[in-house]
Formats: sequence, C-alpha cells, structure tokens
Amino acid sequence: MSDTSDPIADTGRELRDHDSGLKVLAIRRVYNADVDDVWDALTDPERLARWFLPITGDLHVGGRYSLEGNASGEIVRCEKPREIGLTWEFGGGTSDVLLMLTPEGDTTVFTLEHSPVPPEIIVNAGPDMWGLGAGWEMGLTALGDYLGGRLREGTSAEWIADSTPEELMAAGQLAGRISDAWAAVITAKN
Repeated sequence: MSDTSDPIADTGRELRDHDSGLKVLAIRRVYNADVDDVWDALTDPERLARWFLPITGDLHVGGRYSLEGNASGEIVRCEKPREIGLTWEFGGGTSDVLLMLTPEGDTTVFTLEHSPVPPEIIVNAGPDMWGLGAGWEMGLTALGDYLGGRLREGTSAEWIADSTPEELMAAGQLAGRISDAWAAVITAKN
C-alpha cells in the first residue's frame, strides 16, 4: 500500500468488535514520506488546514481542539512522532480516535482507529452523504496528495471551492467507491 496509485487498493480497511458491542474502524495507509514529515503534517495547524480542516484550540495533552465545521474534543495522548489519541465529539456523540505512525524505511505506515462506532455510519447513509469510512479516507487521500506535492495552493476549503465540476464529480465517485469498499468489509464481517 502506498500513496501513489489507487486509493481503494492502497488502503487497508478493518472492522473489529469493540467491548461496547459496537465496532472499531481501522484504516491503514503507507505514505512516501518520513515519519517526522507526516507527524508535522498532522500536528502543525497551518499544514493540517492545507489537506484536512482548520484547527483551533489548546493543542496539547489535556487541551481541547475544534476542527472547523466538524468535530471537536480533547487531546488525551501525544507521543511525538508516534501516536496521538483524542476524543471525537460530533453530532451529540463522543468516540475515540487514535492516530499511529510507524517508520518503515523511507516511508511511514499511518494507522487510524476510530471507536466505538455503529456499523451503519461507516458507509454512506444516503445520496451525496459520505459515511465515516469515506470521510476519513478522503482526508487521508488528500494527505497523500499533500505529502506528494499534488495539492493546489491554499487551504482545503480554498482548493475545494476552486474545484471544477469534473473534479467534484471525480471526488464524489471516489467517495462512492470508498463507501462500497467499506460496505464489502461490513458484509464480510457479518
């Protein structure tokens, strides 16, 4: 798995049972960048806004963060450059997100675990709606494009706003393919 070809084939997807009876969503990607560069892209607010979302808050262990127009929560663990643990508060619920980085030669293995989550929110919930799996993976695809120098200048909101209808259609198709890949994981698990 690398960040240079097909995001569907280059992504490891896993659902595990959680103690709560819900699921642990796990995503694994390999980026062609060293662990310090990937860490910095995850933790530097200016870099994070380039490929994901603007972040504000008290960005240290015990502090609270807010992702513009999305989730907020508390940073509960930070072990540079290997691991970030945080709560994910969204839509009235709270879950946990763990980001893990493992150097592997000149590349970095990135693993994201989000739990506990009900399986029905992992795939898309309807037309033009991305589920949790697709939402995370679209962000991780943008991270690969950012690390590879393939993103436009500006923040993610700016390059999305400047996208052509064809680019937006391609992004929607990719999100649909990712949701289908998660649906296959859920079907295989049942």
